[in-house]
Amino acid sequence: MRDKIELQIHLAFDAEASVWYIAESDIPGLRLEADTATELMRRIDECAEEMIALNEAEIVGNHPGEMRPSMTLRPVFDSPVRLPAYV
Repeated sequence: MRDKIELQIHLAFDAEASVWYIAESDIPGLRLEADTATELMRRIDECAEEMIALNEAEIVGNHPGEMRPSMTLRPVFDSPVRLPAYV
């Protein structure tokens, strides 16, 4: 029996709307967008815990054999991310 469930959150960039958004998520109902990838990550950090709590039964139900495991988040960037240049 595992003691952790890894919840993936796929982030993508919509060039037409010029926004980053959650393209797919293992957390039911987590739908967010933001102007930058950094801002989207901040918003996910603010909302994920509550959305996990609200949907815990469904999440755990998708992982049979788990006894109230801890959950970790793993962002997956489906679009390239431009990082600032560091001097």
